Formats: sequence, C-alpha cells, structure tokens
Amino acid sequence: MTAELKTMKREDVLRSGPYPMLIGGKEVPSISGKTFATFDPSNGRKLADVYEAGPEDVERAVAAAHGAFHGPWRGVLPRDRSRMLLELARLLESRVEALSWLECYDAGKPIAASRAWLAGAPSTLEYYAGILLGLAGETLEVSDRTLLDFTMREPLGVCGLIVPWNFPLSIALLKMAPALAAGNCVVVKPSEVTPLSTVELGSLIAEAGFPPGVVNIVNGPGDPVGMALVRDPRVAKVSFTGGTATGKTIFREAAATVKRLTLELGGKSASLVFADANLDKAVGVAYTDMVRNSGQVCGACTRLLLEESIADAFLEALEAKLRALRIGLPGDPATEMGPLVSPTQLARVGDYLRIGGDEGARVQSYSDLRARPELAEGCYMAPTLIHDATNAMRVAREEIFGPVLTVMRFKGEDEAVRIANDSRYGLAACAFTGDASRAMRLARALSAGTVCINTGVRSSVDAPFGGFRESGVGKERGREALLDDTQVKNVRFGLN
Repeated sequence: MTAELKTMKREDVLRSGPYPMLIGGKEVPSISGKTFATFDPSNGRKLADVYEAGPEDVERAVAAAHGAFHGPWRGVLPRDRSRMLLELARLLESRVEALSWLECYDAGKPIAASRAWLAGAPSTLEYYAGILLGLAGETLEVSDRTLLDFTMREPLGVCGLIVPWNFPLSIALLKMAPALAAGNCVVVKPSEVTPLSTVELGSLIAEAGFPPGVVNIVNGPGDPVGMALVRDPRVAKVSFTGGTATGKTIFREAAATVKRLTLELGGKSASLVFADANLDKAVGVAYTDMVRNSGQVCGACTRLLLEESIADAFLEALEAKLRALRIGLPGDPATEMGPLVSPTQLARVGDYLRIGGDEGARVQSYSDLRARPELAEGCYMAPTLIHDATNAMRVAREEIFGPVLTVMRFKGEDEAVRIANDSRYGLAACAFTGDASRAMRLARALSAGTVCINTGVRSSVDAPFGGFRESGVGKERGREALLDDTQVKNVRFGLN
C-alpha cells in the first residue's frame, strides 16, 4: 500500500481547535463565540467543535459577498475566473486523501467509497472552468428593422448555497462551481451534521486566488442560519438540497423577495424490472441503491417494482447479496456499508420499519448486528426489504433515506408505469428491459427528472439533475446549472 493510502487517524485530519467560518477572505470565529459539536456516527464520540453563526455572522458574510460582487469580482475576466477554478481543482486534488478521511469520520462513509466519490470532485471545478468560456448571449432577428436586438447573460449577484449532510463536499462544489463560473459571489451554509470538509475547502479559496468575500462559509442550523440567507434581500438566489418540507418553507420565505431558487428535494424513485431484463444487472443496481452511502442517497430507487414472473428469482439473488454484505467500521477498506449519519436518522428509519409492519407489510433484515459488539455504539442498521407492500402504504410513499427498499409486484407495463408515477415525488426512475421499443415507451411515460434505462441512477457533473413535482425546481449539474445562475438582459439598440 502506498504511503498516501495508509490509514489517517483522526488527529491526522482534524484541527486542534474549533472549526472557523470564512468571511471576507478570513477564517473567523462567530461573534458570539458559540460552538456546536460534531460526532463520529460509527461510535458516537465527539469529533470537533465548530463555531456556530448567528444572524449577525450571516449579515457579515452577505455583506462581504455583496461588497466583493460590486467590487473587484465584477472586473475579473472570464478567463481569469476559469484559471481560479482550475487552480482550486488542483489544490483540491492534492488534498483528496485527507478530505476523504475527514468525511469518513464526520459522515461515516466507508473509506473506499469516500475516496471514490471525492476522487471525482476536482472534475466539477474543471468542467465549469471550461464551459464558462462559452457563456454568451445572442443576437436576435426581431421584426423591427430599425433595431439591433441582442441579449447578455449576467450574474445574479450573491447566491446562498445550503448544503446537505449526505455528500457534503461534493454537493458544496456542485453548487459553488457554476455560481462562481457565472460570476456570482457565494455564501455557503454546510449542514451542521457534517460541516468539516466544507470548512476545509474554504481554506483553499484564497490560495486559489479568489478575492476576499467571493466565497464565504457560515456554519450552523438551518434556522436561523439558513433562513437568514433566504430572507436577506441582498441574496439573489438560494440553492438548497435537502428535505421537501424544508424546501417548501424556503419556497414560501423566498417569495417575500422574489428570489431565484434551485431546490433539489426528496425522492421516492421507482425501479421497474421486467421479465426480459438482464436480471444480474438489475439485482446489482437494487443492491447498490441500498448499500451506497447506507441508502442515504436522494436519487436512489427505493421502490422496487418486479414483474410477477421473475419476482421470486430476483429477490432470491438480491437477498443472497445482502446476506454477504460487509458492514463495518468506516475506516476499514473492506467495509462496504457503514453507519447512518446520526442517531436522529437511525431513529427515523427505524420508525418507518415499524410503520411498515403496522401497515401489514413483511419487514425483513439481512444482517444480525447484535453479534457485532464493535458496532454497538454506532448508528448501524442492517439492510432491509419491505415485502408485500402496496403503493398506498406510507413506506411506499414517503422518503425513508436508509438501507431499505420497498418491494411491490406488477403484472404488465401499464400497471408498472401507473405505480411508478403514482407519487408526489418525481426525482428519478429506472427501467430494466430487453425490449428496445418498451424501453423507449418507458422513457417517455415515466414522470421523473432523470430516467435511466438498463442502468442505475448515476448523476454526473456534465448532465442536468433535478426532479419534477415535490422533488424540486431547477437543475443542478450540466450547462443548465450555469445558466440558472445567470439572468438574461435584452438590449434593443436603435439604428436611426
């Protein structure tokens, strides 16, 4: 094993004092001096103290961003913004190993998975550093020959970026990169559950050449910290990833200042498996959706719809893989699934399993964690299938966000589509079939922001991601995210 892939202990990656905020280019404590603690979900032990922002700290951060936007940042050329993003990508790449261990401890991610996810993080910055150079308006042929009409794409101003706990650094970058590429300044609020890697990202901002105030980071709970961003009239846009209930609150509060919004919210995505599918591939995707990040993935297909004729064989193969799953400590390279992120999330998922039983479903787990004393203090949960469910049950309609799939059966294509679309969510969907005509029908018929045929839901920086209905508004990733961080100005130039 190479030196850079050796185990990094907590003391190797953690700061000795409280984690600061980043305001106006400086790492600073909160004005009140108040802190909150973060905990290792694998054992419940305290990891670090973090300075907690109050409304006055958010005010400072927004003022710094507002001043930078109307000051030095407005004069920075696109090519220079691109160079800064590329330099930040280079700096990030040099620290990926340490950041992977930091998220391993802070979020409970297995180190092998944490490395894999963060290895691709610099490419987010590189992608937007490239496409920003093509950002432009257009010349319009209007009906009046006395006018020359053209459009310009301009930045919005200050963007408030509210980041979830499940992929803290990756999603912070997915929000920051297009906003900065478009010429905006940002105030980032990491989740108070997993803030550490985003704070460390802040330490690279000045080194990459960004002027003070272009990027600011404030730590603390959604209310009051996140809501202070939503309510501030100087914040032109809020981008939020998280629960639908919180997203609705943000939607209402943002109406007072008519803010631009990107909301990437909950999901209860369906995976449809037909009798003519490649069952090995479909089983592998279902397994991965349960295991990846302990099922704490918004785009995971957590409703498993199986055609009756292959349902038993499919489940037998899936159950065999679940029984062989290696659940363990996140720092062990052999671990495939670690803990849930917090006791709160563990209790939430446990409540849904009890609800499923009360509703008449058969709830079956596939690992006996009682025989694992080394896991007893952590937020571990065995992978679980909810059998014999109907789409009317709460466990089939509400987001659980754990290593759980709700299993239902169908007789034909029309029934499968009806069940899949019968949801207040519309984030993603998968369909597995060997029939090309059916695949194209399903691509049209499934009502979701991302539809995957014969593959699992995998988002990438160069393709748009975002849902329908209560799964949110707007798109993250791809060129669409960059365009969403701009506003179009129409210029009509009189020729006589």
